[in-house]
Amino acid sequence: MARNIIVGDVHGCLEELEELLTLIKLESTDHLVLIGDLIDRGPDAPGVVKKCAQLSQCCAVTLILGNHEEKLLRYLKHLRRKTGIEQQMKGTEEFPQLIQALTEEEHAFLENAYYSYQFEGLTLVHGGVSKRLKFPFPATYKVDTHAPKDYPGLDLLTKIRYLNPDGNFVSLNEEGPEDAYWAEVYDGSYGHVYFGHQPFMQEHPKCFENATGLDTGCVYGGWLSAAILEGNTRSFVSVKAKKTYANQLSSNI
Repeated sequence: MARNIIVGDVHGCLEELEELLTLIKLESTDHLVLIGDLIDRGPDAPGVVKKCAQLSQCCAVTLILGNHEEKLLRYLKHLRRKTGIEQQMKGTEEFPQLIQALTEEEHAFLENAYYSYQFEGLTLVHGGVSKRLKFPFPATYKVDTHAPKDYPGLDLLTKIRYLNPDGNFVSLNEEGPEDAYWAEVYDGSYGHVYFGHQPFMQEHPKCFENATGLDTGCVYGGWLSAAILEGNTRSFVSVKAKKTYANQLSSNI
């Protein structure tokens, strides 16, 4: 039976990704989903992108757009258009080297990442969902050139963590006692949601009533995790990080 395998945030941790894939034993009939944030903070972002692009030649691979891919592609767009705006963007120190290391095919692999992806009653996003967002959002980054106009709030899918009582996005580290982590209040309207973005420093994915968080903090010295869905069964596989590559920027839920 074909499996759907959903991998959490890799953040450049190539060695851990390869170890995880060895445990999973990918087959040609599998559908591999990468929940976003392949790049940044870890030791080998180019290697991770190259590995994932290569995997698409031997099985079905779907990349969900993470906030770090979104920033890279926005940086690259301004670089190509010679707007100069990329020089004003923060947190882009790794981008010039990464862009140079990737082929056009590997750039295209990133540009074809989905804001969200739905199948078999499931929704996959990088950050989270809100009742103020209207699904589905089928477009990839590459083709959705008018996303802000056509789909208000589309970029929030890559970075939602906390929501205020009205369901509006709360910026990182600005949450108050009245705000809630989105997965704790999500009512299942879009099916069970698998997501990344928020690092949960634990060995296995974080399970909520209607959502599952797959980022278990590999780049911060935690684990790299995957959910394996086969028919009506679900299992988790995780590998421990080889070391702590970066300092965690946000608090655990």
